[in-house]
Amino acid sequence: MARFDFRPAQVQRPEQRMVLQPRMLQSIEVLALPVTELAQYLAEKALENEALVVEEPRESVREVDEIAWRPKSVAREATERHDEVLQGLCDRERSVAERALEQVALMDLDPELDRWVRFLVGCLDANGWLSASDAEILALAHAHGLEPSHDLLARGIAAVQRLEPRGIGGRNALESLLLQLDPTDDDYALLCRVIEEFLPDLSRNKHPAVARAMSIDTTRLAHLLDRIAALDPRPGRGLVSGSAETIRPDVVVERTETGFDVRVERSGLPTVSVDAEVAEQARDRSQPAEVRGWLRGKVEEARWLVDAVEGRRATLLRVAIAACQHQRSFLEHGAGHLVPLALTRVAEELGLSLSTVSRTVADKHVQTPFGIVPLRTFFQGSSGGDERTAGTAVDDVRATIRRVFENEDPHAPLSDDEAVEKLREKGIVLSRRSIAKHRAELSIPSSYLRRKHA
Repeated sequence: MARFDFRPAQVQRPEQRMVLQPRMLQSIEVLALPVTELAQYLAEKALENEALVVEEPRESVREVDEIAWRPKSVAREATERHDEVLQGLCDRERSVAERALEQVALMDLDPELDRWVRFLVGCLDANGWLSASDAEILALAHAHGLEPSHDLLARGIAAVQRLEPRGIGGRNALESLLLQLDPTDDDYALLCRVIEEFLPDLSRNKHPAVARAMSIDTTRLAHLLDRIAALDPRPGRGLVSGSAETIRPDVVVERTETGFDVRVERSGLPTVSVDAEVAEQARDRSQPAEVRGWLRGKVEEARWLVDAVEGRRATLLRVAIAACQHQRSFLEHGAGHLVPLALTRVAEELGLSLSTVSRTVADKHVQTPFGIVPLRTFFQGSSGGDERTAGTAVDDVRATIRRVFENEDPHAPLSDDEAVEKLREKGIVLSRRSIAKHRAELSIPSSYLRRKHA
């Protein structure tokens, strides 16, 4: 009988494998960070590494590149408009929950009910609803040391529902809408009936059928719907504390006396460097060898990070300049003048990998004469269609499609075939299927659902 030996054999074969070193991984991580996250990242690294010095932000150093540009006054006006918006956002710092508790303090409540009302304010979800069941709320109240009383729960909910903004304390969207109605209003009964019975039919645009069921005409129904549209089904969307996130540009472009200035914004960023004293100790032979080795590792890591931050700035500047050169028409004239531009084209022009350009563009913003926009806006695919449309960026085509539908007769909305003809008149040639695709991506419903009933 033949015998077989199944011992594993050792085989050698050549193989290429890319291994990312820690220094390269850190460079990739820093490159992908937007300016709003980079400062926090550097602060965290400084806590981990005593060889890294992170200093307060200093005035940015400008890098200049020449391109034709709009007058400087346009850039200044756009910046001022953006600042006004940001100022308005800063005024929303207090949350709805905080304002609700301030109102509770002014209510004349007995101590036990006061504790219940404050507890219930804390139970409101992000929409401002008390979406938990009574049993769940009572169990949670008991865990917080409150008496699990159905009477106190009912009185507490009634008190919460009297707070501003009106509608908080509802158990769901419908109840929040109902709480915002005025019981003394002549249309109160009709408004309640629309909300309680007919919202599903109205969402399918069955206005005539709903009007017949309510024994009113469509004009009266439209008036009721306008009033309901002014209500907020989620009145507590501001419950999360803190102000709205501020968008800070990573790149700024503006006119100068000599032409065009493109710079990476560093005015809000700290500067990073290697601590000279720690570097000296790493070279000091009077220190134990293990101490010097440990310090040398920290110094090396700090130098990697300093190089990564400078590499991010240099790469972002190169990519931004290249994008601005291709999108000069947009920078001069604004919306409607973007041209198709692929990431691969810029990568080839700059001798960079596609992944590097993609990370550079991701989550970055650029301040232009027409406001702050994502840097990725400069990288547009072609809209398709025939040769007359192929040179038009997707966003510009979609903006035109949106305007066409916005300007339609609401009582006789455009079909997709009619929109094709309207766009052809504007020099944009697309198929009906392309129109339907763009319309869906713009969240524009079909003509049936857009129709307004007289």
